[in-house]
Amino acid sequence: MNVLVNHQITDPDAYWAVLNANPPLPDGFKIQIFMPGTNPAEAACLWAAPDVDSLKSLVDKTVGHASNNSYMVINDVKSFGL
Repeated sequence: MNVLVNHQITDPDAYWAVLNANPPLPDGFKIQIFMPGTNPAEAACLWAAPDVDSLKSLVDKTVGHASNNSYMVINDVKSFGL
């Protein structure tokens, strides 16, 4: 499944330090697109993940201390350009 995650970054130094460390992803998870905003307190990611709950757990464990994250499951049937 594809899931869009929006990050409202509350601690940019901590958030970007985690991403710069490039932590390994568990099997079944892939960041398809990473889109940092022009504002360093905003970013979005398009993920391929087994399900939204396991993705929430992974993202919140990894950067939840430095960002507030919202999740939207993508309707793959009605989407284009994926």
